Amino acid sequence: MEITYPFAKVFTDSTNKLNIFFLHDAEHSTFQQIGDIGTGIVDFCELDFSEVQEKVQALETMVISNAHFKDIQTGFYEAVDLLKEKHSYAHFFLNSEVVRTLWASEKSKEEQIDYLLFVFHYYFDLQKGYNEALEFCLSTQVLTKQTLSERYVMYCNLQPNFAQHILRSMYGIAPIANGKFDTSKLIRFDDPSAADTKKVLQNIHRDSGHAVSMWQYFAIQSLEEMLYLEFMEMIKRGIRIKRCALCDRYFVLADKRKRDYCDRPYKGKRTCKQIGAKQKFNQDIEDQPCLQKFQTIYNRMYSRYYRMDALDSGRQTNKLTEEQFKAWAEIASTARREYKAGEISGEELLERIKID
Repeated sequence: MEITYPFAKVFTDSTNKLNIFFLHDAEHSTFQQIGDIGTGIVDFCELDFSEVQEKVQALETMVISNAHFKDIQTGFYEAVDLLKEKHSYAHFFLNSEVVRTLWASEKSKEEQIDYLLFVFHYYFDLQKGYNEALEFCLSTQVLTKQTLSERYVMYCNLQPNFAQHILRSMYGIAPIANGKFDTSKLIRFDDPSAADTKKVLQNIHRDSGHAVSMWQYFAIQSLEEMLYLEFMEMIKRGIRIKRCALCDRYFVLADKRKRDYCDRPYKGKRTCKQIGAKQKFNQDIEDQPCLQKFQTIYNRMYSRYYRMDALDSGRQTNKLTEEQFKAWAEIASTARREYKAGEISGEELLERIKID
């Protein structure tokens, strides 16, 4: 299958980082190193899409005509740009979809608009889907009796389409020495005068243990492919996630050190980690009986939804439908956030999640 611009070249190495070249066209690219692996997908799953959704809802009500088409185009770019400072690769891939559709498509105006509306809603659904995948496979707080391998196989049995993604991989010369990507030896594609290409290539060659420092990379053309790649790297490396004891959002456990708080800003410039360490209210879960009880109930409901007789039997024994579980889980998550914010008592938390 042909690779078309814009797309991303993603190199992985022995570190927990993703080395990404965002290729905007044949002559212009930008480089970004994302670490730790898992941060990108977790931040995407915790992204607040409310402003984008409002913008898209407004576009859905506009009449498609020659007079309004320019305004509709502008509206789509404005919707994408709401993500510009919030998530680098979500913005890149959404913007790529808009550019390809509005400037390099043979579709009619109506087809262009319908397709872009579909894309936005599809990405909103991707957030929900990967939230589920992350929690099922990598959360430290659910399905704690199963290994990561068991959890992944169970999830693929429940969601068989998930394991059928195909990623395109290629090879390219890369500045990697001792298994690590060396960002100091990058060659600027968009400005050849910024580096002595011959000297840089000689240095890369000297650092390599191979005849040529050839390294495999993934050619990624969509947000879905990027999310899948990062998710699979998390599974492969055993990178887990945990809910912050203060803001209740998931964060990545980059190493084996015990952490209860994330590094996100919390109601101001100070982070959850800075505030949580000093805030008596947010103790470890072991010291909060109501949160212990909450987690027990949550895990019980989780098991009722996802339980299977055997991994290879294909016969499910779920006692809750998907709609029932997700409706209950949304109520439970809201109640837990309000409790951690001090807005409700522990008794009210448990009352809200009571099972009939």
